[in-house]
Amino acid sequence: MSTSNELVVLVNDNLNLLRGKLVRFILEDGDMRMIANLVQIIDQFDLEYDQEGMVYRDRKGEKARSKSRAQLARELEPGLNAIFGTDYLKHDPEAKRQETNRKAREKYHAKKKGKANGSKARKTSS
Repeated sequence: MSTSNELVVLVNDNLNLLRGKLVRFILEDGDMRMIANLVQIIDQFDLEYDQEGMVYRDRKGEKARSKSRAQLARELEPGLNAIFGTDYLKHDPEAKRQETNRKAREKYHAKKKGKANGSKARKTSS
């Protein structure tokens, strides 16, 4: 779990604790200090309050974590090519095998799709 997630969980746990105390009317002296600290943390980390869930969320962190695989691949590929070179497929037997299998699957599915589209079923007489 990342530090941001841990912080959001901590803020929400403390918020729930304070809600429970408010319902039971047993706020203590240190609770006002806790509320002030929570407000500081919420402002410092720019957390947003979700009224439906009644919790604070780290929207910026969620957006950063929601990158797609394609986006990550586009970002990482130039660096990996710089490290390993662009011809690493030629030297890796496992990569060669996977590439061969991929091409065979594509050829098989193209052939199968061609038969399904091009041939018509015959009527049989009984």
